[in-house]
Amino acid sequence: MTLNLRHSTFTCYLFVVLAALSSATVHAAAPNSCIFLTPAAVLRAIGQPVTGGTQSVVNDPSSSTSICMYRAGSLLISLSVNQLSSAAAARAEFSDELSNSRSHDENSAQKTALISGLGDGAFYAADGPAIGLTGLRGSFVISIGLLGSGAAAVPQERLHDLLQTALSHS
Repeated sequence: MTLNLRHSTFTCYLFVVLAALSSATVHAAAPNSCIFLTPAAVLRAIGQPVTGGTQSVVNDPSSSTSICMYRAGSLLISLSVNQLSSAAAARAEFSDELSNSRSHDENSAQKTALISGLGDGAFYAADGPAIGLTGLRGSFVISIGLLGSGAAAVPQERLHDLLQTALSHS
């Protein structure tokens, strides 16, 4: 799969955000992100057989974020769960992520939109073969990223349901 520079930049940004979320405040231990979405839940949303979803990864022992990866054919799905020290810290992190996403809208074809009715707040960002949904509930900021040519084919209501499922475990 060949991506142009703009898509590569957004893709790198998406996965850096998902992989390196951290806060300057004291962190709780990173949660096991794989318990927030089962492979069966991802299968229902994506509509294809899913592998992965069994090993939660924490890149930095001091981080409050863990990541769980899934694959459905050529589509990669990442789930990032960031458990912050308080609801206020999580709201600040969510606001920063929304602001960063909106700033990319001005410089690329990326589109960011708020989503109502999910958790304490949620937004959607898409650029080419990459889609991201980020939600807030209590002290958790949860992001789902899809990367691949089939990402845009996944119905938005299914992605919303998938994010709602993850948020309901927080």
